[in-house]
Amino acid sequence: MAQSRAPGIGRGAMAVAVALVLGACSGSGFQYVKNDEFNAYFKIDEDWALFDESQFFSSPAIELDTLERQRKLATTWVRGFDGSEEPSLANLFVNATPDPHGIARIQVLTEAERESIDVASLRSAHLGFDPVQVNRDDPQGPVEVLSEEDVTLPGGQHGVRMKVAFDTPSGEIAIIDQTALVDGTNRILYLFVVGCSRACYSEHRATIDEIAGSWTIEEA
Repeated sequence: MAQSRAPGIGRGAMAVAVALVLGACSGSGFQYVKNDEFNAYFKIDEDWALFDESQFFSSPAIELDTLERQRKLATTWVRGFDGSEEPSLANLFVNATPDPHGIARIQVLTEAERESIDVASLRSAHLGFDPVQVNRDDPQGPVEVLSEEDVTLPGGQHGVRMKVAFDTPSGEIAIIDQTALVDGTNRILYLFVVGCSRACYSEHRATIDEIAGSWTIEEA
């Protein structure tokens, strides 16, 4: 991983160019969020709230000591978003929410992570388990893979997009649309997830599909 600087996401760039939020296009109803360093962007409803990685990694839902948090902030760009009328950072950590929410994450992987990355780990990137394997082991169980497709982009990024329905501790069913990719050298993870409860997903499916499909990584 030879580079002119230590691997990570530059803090200055993150504060200025990397975390650029483009204003909503006239009449589009969407706001565009762009990461200039990695040529990635997506769109969300113009009224949805955004949270950055500093807020995300300060959440009580993530147990990090000071050094771990500093490493996360140095190597990971995150934008969380929440479509609730009363947006909250906490909603990003609850799967079966009544309104759509999600995260975009770009992470510089460690050497150990690079060596172990595979399709199963990409599928596990958000939920912490491989939905395909769980569904295969127990077809009538708490996880259902609704769709799965391989993704390969012109810039060499490759991985998988999948839609998954699963039981949550609250007893509700959540549905997520997840795209997880790595670059051609397995150095960078690109993760985009949007979802909510089954009832919410059914009501907002067109919007969720459009937002999930907007996750774009351009060639440098």
